[in-house]
Amino acid sequence: MQVQLLKPGDELLHIEATRILNDPELPRERSASLLAEPTYFFVVALTDAGEIMGRIYGHVLHRFNQTDLLLYEVDVVEEHQRKGVAKAMLEFLKSHMIERGYGEMWVLTEADNKAARALYESAGGIEENSPTIMYVFYPNEQAPKRL
Repeated sequence: MQVQLLKPGDELLHIEATRILNDPELPRERSASLLAEPTYFFVVALTDAGEIMGRIYGHVLHRFNQTDLLLYEVDVVEEHQRKGVAKAMLEFLKSHMIERGYGEMWVLTEADNKAARALYESAGGIEENSPTIMYVFYPNEQAPKRL
């Protein structure tokens, strides 16, 4: 397995990883724009034959006291789950974080997502004792209706 951080020029791999992991179609122009953005990162895990196994993407957050990595999604193709793919990508990002001098790396998950919580704990993540509630602000009146 190989893990790599995508960069400008990797648009086709970016688009394919997005498609394989059930996200909406990612136009090439949007892919190029994202990969050129210094605060966006996208990591893929590939088999030795180049088959996509998983991806993590997120954002570099420049805070007052330090720079952090926010992991937005951690996904592994179903047939490659429970083979260490996600953990390998997390380890890659932890090394990247240390190399760049970032302060911390963090990810949100739901309390009932046992698989994700087990993964993050096994990779050295420490659960904060925080009753976090997230609010979302939309730019127009087309926000989803509350249930």
